[in-house]
Amino acid sequence: MSPEHPILQAQRSIRHADVMLGEAAQLDDIAAQLMAVQRHWNDPSRALRLAAALEASRSVWHAIQGALAQGALPLPSDVQHNLLILSVYADSKIGTCEANPDADTLGSLIALTRTLAGSLKEWREAA
Repeated sequence: MSPEHPILQAQRSIRHADVMLGEAAQLDDIAAQLMAVQRHWNDPSRALRLAAALEASRSVWHAIQGALAQGALPLPSDVQHNLLILSVYADSKIGTCEANPDADTLGSLIALTRTLAGSLKEWREAA
């Protein structure tokens, strides 16, 4: 093992932890957008705001899927598997919200998003 090996491993770990923190921050932002839509459900601009928030949400969930596919999230394999399942589930919730906008369905997507954001922050702190 070369003397640079531990340094390279540490740098890689920091980059991966930064990916998790970035995804967590984005999920927090998305949850806030979704909650704003839910709070103002009867607002005339709800459809536009909901569409924008759902698209942003889908983008973040797809980014998480991409990070998992590239091995960019330093999580145990069972956690990665569960995260992939959650991302697919979130994508289906987003599709449901788009097809049949409903405050309750939106609420479950908000809860999922906030929970995962918190979990990613915990993993980041543990890393």
